[in-house]
Amino acid sequence: MEVLYGNITDRTLEMEFSSADFSVASVLAAIREHLDMLEEMQVVFLGAATEVPVGPTPVFRPVPIKAVFEYLGSGDARAALERTYQVVWRGIVNTFPLEEDWAAAKRDFAEFVLAQADLLRARIEGTREVE
Repeated sequence: MEVLYGNITDRTLEMEFSSADFSVASVLAAIREHLDMLEEMQVVFLGAATEVPVGPTPVFRPVPIKAVFEYLGSGDARAALERTYQVVWRGIVNTFPLEEDWAAAKRDFAEFVLAQADLLRARIEGTREVE
């Protein structure tokens, strides 16, 4: 099985998501959905994180979200980690919001970004007036 959005190395699975598609909260919800199954497979969830951009960035720049798992069992690590990959993606699908809720969240986020831009514009204009 090819792991399209991640990497299996020895006893570790690193899954990759993008903040353009998912939030850290949605990734963690998907993992939480099947933590009991992962424990039975002797796979532990080591954590999830995003990259922290260095320096100024555009208002919205998607960043990678990574989730890391490790196989602690004595059997075939690759098979267990491939199954983990499938289970986590099933969790993503099962916990993902309905289209209407997703659209509303995207709309709210767009309004937030516009409000940030307006605030930055006002600060820049305020600075120019002082000079």
